[in-house]
Amino acid sequence: MKSAFYILSTLLFFSTCNTKDDYIQEVYVNINIDLNLPEYSYLQVSGNSIFIEGGVEGIIIYHGVGNDYKVYDRNCSYEPSLSCSQIDSVDAGIAYCGCCSSAFLLSNEASVLNSPALLPLKKYYWTLSGSQMHISN
Repeated sequence: MKSAFYILSTLLFFSTCNTKDDYIQEVYVNINIDLNLPEYSYLQVSGNSIFIEGGVEGIIIYHGVGNDYKVYDRNCSYEPSLSCSQIDSVDAGIAYCGCCSSAFLLSNEASVLNSPALLPLKKYYWTLSGSQMHISN
């Protein structure tokens, strides 16, 4: 009876740990946007950010200093497979996940400011040619 309890407990423990499949998915990203268009005008000011479609859960574009931008996936790095695991707001350059209360500093490679997340947000590459931004992975 003891061995059956031990085996059942062990199986239950390993079945509840979903870390093997709990990672931010790889999706193809190849987006071109014209920063002069009205829907992107908020990005003309350093420190502002916007959400756009793309990536796993959407994309955050953050305007740093000068022509420096940071582009991240909105999928939170803590338990990213949960349906609610998404950055839902940005305030003063800090991105917040309403699902787990993690916070990320966008100006500093989306480093973690508040746990339970331990990893930064997924980063995308970008180039700027005039007002044309290209986002890719």
